Amino acid sequence: MSTHPSLPPVLRPVAPPQRSLTDLAARFGTATRGEIDGVTLTGITLATADLRAGEVFVAIRGVNQHGAMFSATAAEKGAVAIVTDQDGAEIAQDSGLPIVIVDNPRGVLGALSAWVYGTGADDDLPLLFGTTGTNGKTSVTHLLEGILRQIGVVTGLSSTAERHIAGDVVISRLTTPEASETHALLALMRERDVEAVAVEVSAQALSRRRVDGIVFDVAGFTNLSHDHLDDYADMTEYFDAKLPLFRPDRSRRAVISLDSTFGADVVTASEVPVVTVGTPAIAADPEAAADADWVVTIDDEHQRGTRFTMAGPAGRTLTTVVPVIGPHMAANAALAIVMMLEGGYTWERITAALTRDGRIEAYLPGRTEL
Repeated sequence: MSTHPSLPPVLRPVAPPQRSLTDLAARFGTATRGEIDGVTLTGITLATADLRAGEVFVAIRGVNQHGAMFSATAAEKGAVAIVTDQDGAEIAQDSGLPIVIVDNPRGVLGALSAWVYGTGADDDLPLLFGTTGTNGKTSVTHLLEGILRQIGVVTGLSSTAERHIAGDVVISRLTTPEASETHALLALMRERDVEAVAVEVSAQALSRRRVDGIVFDVAGFTNLSHDHLDDYADMTEYFDAKLPLFRPDRSRRAVISLDSTFGADVVTASEVPVVTVGTPAIAADPEAAADADWVVTIDDEHQRGTRFTMAGPAGRTLTTVVPVIGPHMAANAALAIVMMLEGGYTWERITAALTRDGRIEAYLPGRTEL
């Protein structure tokens, strides 16, 4: 992969779609101020620091102030309109920009961004894999991309550490970017002929609506533990924050690890078809893990990796090496492989590549350096 430090911190498609502000108002607005006829927009953003000429500035009420306070700055930077709530419209009225009023700017941002960039569930998009869980979601995301590349797929990735677009690497700013950035990123990936995208999805991203407007082809669940309770009152609230990913408006099918006690609860709560994976050697309930659709056995651990065997339906077995130490990494790798199977990649294609190379060829930032 090549690294391009000149790439901007927030990415856009090179040839963005041209959308009519009149159409935007008709689809999403409850009222307008100023002249909206004849105005064309080419993008959308929440941040004036990131705004480009021709885009719409979405002004959302924050904890301490309303985003509409920055409307004059948005106008100076070339915004063509403001989308905001009724309070924001009062604040932004002197900006000189036309205003589209919506009831809930944060709530509509995902759908609005999907419409602007043509990246909604019914649009022509790359195959989308989304992984959530307390631990392992970054690793699964990078393992997914690594194996996809091994079988010859042009890939995209969005994780805590990095964004990847067809071989280019950009440092990440958030675990999961804002909905407007995510949809712009998907539009750019489509432009670059990316076939499949691996996305890390945090509970915060679901709670804060950063993946609104996206339907993942396959959602994955690693585990749930007490590590990330800063934003949630208790484990019940944290668990509930993860569940929307496993509903038909956000995913088409799911692969669930049974290694933590919450895995079975996610299976029960899931509203999409589910396949399970278990690693009895590390599972909180080894018997439950052993009853999974796919069972992972740890064969050997050494400095340069962990050898494991996964066995599943129709007598399928695969023995390979994940290039990281620890049985939990074997569990992550197996989860990634089953997610690929559920996404439509064939068992023969996956196993042929891993057999050819003798191991999984993946780079996990901060996890594979000796």
